Amino acid sequence: MGFDMKKSTFVMALRALCGESSKSIWNRSREIYKRSWGWSDDDVISAFRRNPQCMILSEDKIMQGMNFLVNKMGWPSRVIATCPVILCFSLEKRIIPRCSVVKVLLLKGLIDEDFSLAYVVLPPEQPFLERFVIRYINRLPQLWDVYHGKLDVKDV
Repeated sequence: MGFDMKKSTFVMALRALCGESSKSIWNRSREIYKRSWGWSDDDVISAFRRNPQCMILSEDKIMQGMNFLVNKMGWPSRVIATCPVILCFSLEKRIIPRCSVVKVLLLKGLIDEDFSLAYVVLPPEQPFLERFVIRYINRLPQLWDVYHGKLDVKDV
């Protein structure tokens, strides 16, 4: 499948493919991504190569993450296939707070949509805060409350 045996993703891939009940978990995840989110077989394989863990997540974790990112945030499903590690992050602690801040900034016209989902979710907390909260806090003091879940996007 094109994994470099010297990299940690090879070990994760082996775990996903050779673990207990791996075939049924693989098939379940593949079907969820394909049927529910429109991924092709190539999307599934590509996502697996990028982050093998995306194939061993629980059905609930996959569905909740994809539902939020696709249906609430408007990201195309196939974009998540290009950076599937995002699904491994905590929805409540990382994805929702960051996406909520970005949604507010977009709605207020302070940023353009010219950035990737990875640009929002992948950076460590401090660079994210500097890039999306601290930079705009003077214009939108409510951003801090949005980030901490004390204020809903629609209330800003």
